[in-house]
Amino acid sequence: TSAGFATAAGVLRRSGEEVAVENLRKRYIPRAGDLVVGIVTQRSAEVYKVDIRAPSPAYLPALAFNSATKRNRPVYEVGALVYARVEAAHPDLDIELSCIDQDSKKAWSTGEVLLGELTGGLSFEVALSAAQRLLDADCFVLDRLGRDFAYELCVGQNGRVWLTAPSARETVLLLQAIRRSFGMSDAQ
Repeated sequence: TSAGFATAAGVLRRSGEEVAVENLRKRYIPRAGDLVVGIVTQRSAEVYKVDIRAPSPAYLPALAFNSATKRNRPVYEVGALVYARVEAAHPDLDIELSCIDQDSKKAWSTGEVLLGELTGGLSFEVALSAAQRLLDADCFVLDRLGRDFAYELCVGQNGRVWLTAPSARETVLLLQAIRRSFGMSDAQ
C-alpha cells in the first residue's frame, strides 16, 4: 500500500481507488470564463464595481450586455445581484466582467438572457468546493430537491448562490437543505 498526506484541510472523499480532499477554502481566485454571482457595490455612468469574493473588486462595463447601447442599457442599483462571466482576470490588473451571452441573440431587456440581474429570492455563500458540487450536472441534492419543490438556483463558481422559490417558506427550507447537504454522502 502507498501512503498519502493531505496538505490542506477539508472533507475526505473516496471514489473507488481514488482518495481526494475537498478543500474548504473560501477565497476565490478568478479565471477567465468563470460564471460568477456578484453584488454591485458602486455605480458610475460607464461601469459597475462588483464584489465577486475575489481579492480585488471586478468591473462590469455598462455596455457589456446583449444589444446594450448608450441609450438602451441596464441600470442597476447598489446591492443588485448580477450573474456574469469573468472576461479578463490578470493578477496585476482589474478583473473585467461581461453579461454578453454568446449563445443568445436576444437583447438584455427581454429578461430571457442567461446572464444579467438576478431579481427576487436570496443569496448566500458556500465554500468553493460546495459550489463545484452544486454545479455538477448530476448533483444528487438538487435533483432530489427538484422532485418535491419548484425552484430556481444560480450557482457562481465564486461560491455565491442565488435561490428563489414560490414562497418564502419553501425558499428557506431549500436553503437549509442545501447548506446541510455539504459533507454528506448521497445516501445521507
